[in-house]
Amino acid sequence: MFTPDPPPNPRSAATGHTPLHSPTPLSAESNPTARKAFTLIELLVVISIIALLIGILLPALSAARKSSQSAVCLGNERSLGQAVAAYVTDERNHLPGPNTSGAYLWQRHTYQFTRANEPVQSWDWISPTLGNAIGFPDDPVARYRAIFETEFKCPANDLFYDAQYVGPPIGIDPTTLPVSSYTSSIGFHNSGQSREYYLPWPVSAALNISENLGSKLDAMGPPSIKMWAMDGSRYVTPQGIINFDTQIKGNPHGANFMTRSPALATSASSGSPHRVDRSRQLVEASKRTGFRHNEKMNGVFLDGHADSFDNEASRPPEYYFPTGSAIRAPRFFVATVPGRTNLR
Repeated sequence: MFTPDPPPNPRSAATGHTPLHSPTPLSAESNPTARKAFTLIELLVVISIIALLIGILLPALSAARKSSQSAVCLGNERSLGQAVAAYVTDERNHLPGPNTSGAYLWQRHTYQFTRANEPVQSWDWISPTLGNAIGFPDDPVARYRAIFETEFKCPANDLFYDAQYVGPPIGIDPTTLPVSSYTSSIGFHNSGQSREYYLPWPVSAALNISENLGSKLDAMGPPSIKMWAMDGSRYVTPQGIINFDTQIKGNPHGANFMTRSPALATSASSGSPHRVDRSRQLVEASKRTGFRHNEKMNGVFLDGHADSFDNEASRPPEYYFPTGSAIRAPRFFVATVPGRTNLR
């Protein structure tokens, strides 16, 4: 039986729409809203480009961060320089250090720990310098923490003490305490008040310190070339282990607050935070302690100005010992000092 075709849909004819009962698939080319997915290769290319950009930017960001840390550290040291200048004015030209703060350690007196500016051990020059000025706590434990953790912590110093070396326990777990960020040269802390005071080996073997030096600023020489404080910490072993010291009597290595100075930090120097190897290159431990700013050391001079020094520029002995000190044995110095008798 013959069945005629159905009449055309007038709505479809008029509008050009395809009838619902006979859909025609649209291709991606004819549909502007259709999206094409990323291929695996395209994703890998994008990821590679991002990784490359990160690799380019990270060193620049790291360098900027280290530069900022060094600037904060220099600011800390300038503050120390200003505080020393104020101390010298108040204390009739005496520099802070052993035998200058009312506690004559070398005559076997002991500290009472009752004042904010009382040293917490024999080589502590920071408490006498700043104790009253910035309100250090009277309690020695709290003062240690204020010095090492907050008030005078270099932001690039991320090291902690490994153990307590000597001295009585004072309630501090040294492994929770950041190492001291700044040190001063033992060469500036000789005292004429007591013959019990001595400069330890190799300082005494390398130099004849000026007679009747005492501890006065005008006995040191030109303030612009005498580096009072610098980056560095207590005794550092060749393996990089740093010990904490609480003893009252002075340690020959300088304890927590003083060192023998970069000038004497040869390859044979035991415990120096500025030590070099036999080729006079910085050892890894020194890069983390005394030269922590992109292998540079910050230092402040007695005239108050602060600067950064690379390994070679940090070594002149006149930076760390009083004018007129006579060199006995140049072999003790990292710096070359042939034919030189007295330091300027």
